[in-house]
Amino acid sequence: MKKIVSLVIVGLLLGLSLYAGGGKEQAAPGKAAPAKQETVYLNMGSTSSTSGVYAWCVAAANAVNKSGQGIQVTVVESGAGIDNLRKVRAGTFDFALAVDVPSTYMLYKGIDTFKDQAFPEIRWLLVRNIIADRLYVRKDSGVTKWSDLAGKRFCPGIPGSAAATYVTRFNEILKTGVNLVPMALGDAINALKENRIVGLQKSSGLFAIDASLIEVNMTTPLTAIGFTREETQQIMKVMPYLSFVETKKGGIKELPDAGPFYEEAAIAGGVATSKLSQEIGYKIVKAYYENLNDIQAAYGPAKGWDPVADYFKFAGEEAVPAHAGLVQFAKEKGIQVPTRFIPPEYKEK
Repeated sequence: MKKIVSLVIVGLLLGLSLYAGGGKEQAAPGKAAPAKQETVYLNMGSTSSTSGVYAWCVAAANAVNKSGQGIQVTVVESGAGIDNLRKVRAGTFDFALAVDVPSTYMLYKGIDTFKDQAFPEIRWLLVRNIIADRLYVRKDSGVTKWSDLAGKRFCPGIPGSAAATYVTRFNEILKTGVNLVPMALGDAINALKENRIVGLQKSSGLFAIDASLIEVNMTTPLTAIGFTREETQQIMKVMPYLSFVETKKGGIKELPDAGPFYEEAAIAGGVATSKLSQEIGYKIVKAYYENLNDIQAAYGPAKGWDPVADYFKFAGEEAVPAHAGLVQFAKEKGIQVPTRFIPPEYKEK
């Protein structure tokens, strides 16, 4: 009888165990159950929601969020480049897009805009494309070159953006006397349409106008202007970490009459700090890379650029270290990473 009672008790206990576990597989004796992956929540700096680049920021965040890697990114509207760098340094943003290499280098070294504010913990995360910080003007303004802007009202760009800072410095270095009127992109576009300013600066793909200006160009014809070789040399004596490209006539698809001239150009993409772990950085880069087609569909100027290899290919000597996660992913893909880009916190996997 005792044997029968014992068997009944064992059967009841087994049944309760299966019921409590919902029928799921239990851990083997002596082995811990697999830990549940905790979701990591990150704030990502972007740009003005009226900018064509904002769609890229949202697409990049979506790629990470749907990757199933336990990361949820919140896109936070911002003033772009310089504003993003300040907020990444302050810890307000965990990482940020809509940033370029020259301004990141300024923060890294503590020069120019970030004079005496060196932040050696800044790291480059991924590449979007190479951009031109393009100077657009109304076609009926009579302005055909940078020096023609003397005394005229011109918007240098979104307040807080790297490009707006550059245009302000160009005006100082060349002593042009442009009447600079910083304002949000939406306000600048309205002012341009109403002829309250002659033009504005807007970062764009090398061969096309920014998406935010396509419709404007249909009702208020635009053209682009730039610098002479001599002007670029003057600027680079003061800001040697900048680069300029020559834009030939017809080089900008929607503005066939614009050119030739020189435009300031830079690698654009995303940054983080050394505080963002190698693992999380790796997952962000991996998700971006694996969803590149969707991201490029959302933002055409990103087409043709490699978000990983192109940093090591095009960034010069005056560039910041890559994020450890970017280095890990690059090496996994067989991409050569020059020693100068490898940060001290990188761990070989």
